[in-house]
Amino acid sequence: MSFAKFLIKPVAFLVVLILFDQLVGAGFRKIYFSQRVGQFSQTTYAIDSARQDIMIYGSSRAVRHYSPSIISKIVGLSCYDSGRDGLMIPYSTAMEEISLNRHTPKLIILDISPRELGIDQSKYEKLSILLPYCDKHPEFIKYIREISPFEPYKLLSKTYPFNSSIFILGTNALFPKTVKKDDNGYLPLEGKMTKLEVDDYSLRMNKRYLKIKKRKDIPEEKGIRYFKTFLNNSAKKNIKTLVIISPTVLKNPFYLDNQTVEKELIVKLTRQYPNVTFLDYSSDPHFNFRPEKFSDVFHLNKQGSEEFSNSVALYIKATLTKKI
Repeated sequence: MSFAKFLIKPVAFLVVLILFDQLVGAGFRKIYFSQRVGQFSQTTYAIDSARQDIMIYGSSRAVRHYSPSIISKIVGLSCYDSGRDGLMIPYSTAMEEISLNRHTPKLIILDISPRELGIDQSKYEKLSILLPYCDKHPEFIKYIREISPFEPYKLLSKTYPFNSSIFILGTNALFPKTVKKDDNGYLPLEGKMTKLEVDDYSLRMNKRYLKIKKRKDIPEEKGIRYFKTFLNNSAKKNIKTLVIISPTVLKNPFYLDNQTVEKELIVKLTRQYPNVTFLDYSSDPHFNFRPEKFSDVFHLNKQGSEEFSNSVALYIKATLTKKI
């Protein structure tokens, strides 16, 4: 058997595999970008279409805590919430960059938590949500390299960008009525905590603190760089920016997680930018130890988020409207 004949079968198999990957990938892409509700459609809108006057960035606390409708009604400016569940400062920076390439808002709001500047590899692994957009937006390539240096090469596969989306896409297709419609990116949580649940959480956190309090806080340099980049991006365009720690059920609970250094860094860094104002609601008595305003230990419920959105909107109207 000649060497050429020996190669025919593996080469043919490789060609079929590539064609199959291209075909299935094209199908996944069509389904993905045809989504009209749910997290994928929200991300797509935020990346490709959002041009509101006020843009909100952040993690699930951004998604659950800020009502664009309330803010728009009080301030008189359009508003969109581009936060995303489980994503942190690298994602917020990526979304801000792509948005500013297309549109300059009048005001930026970044909801942040001190843990976002701490050591946590998951905040980079979750950047896989950007994979489906890399073909159209190569600016995202540098962000997905944070997952691994091989990610850009994996994009040669047309199915790979959608691997982590298949389950959600399938669920959306099979049970479309279960997918909640967002209000300009805002998805409030229902339910109320009880006093017993808050007391139990406080007790557990304080017990945990006794075990970890001797550990030294170590902020992550890379996380800090992403935060600085976010602030630099808005400063370059002289966009008024609010950096906010939204309400917490416990009063200023960050020391319980050894995150005091990270919080102090947020305060220090925001002071370096004349266009940036830092607002800290983590010690606000209107929310601390008010279980009826929280859905869980991390998130306000609809009642709490509407009250908080009203407070933020009134602050913007009273102090910033003439400046933006």
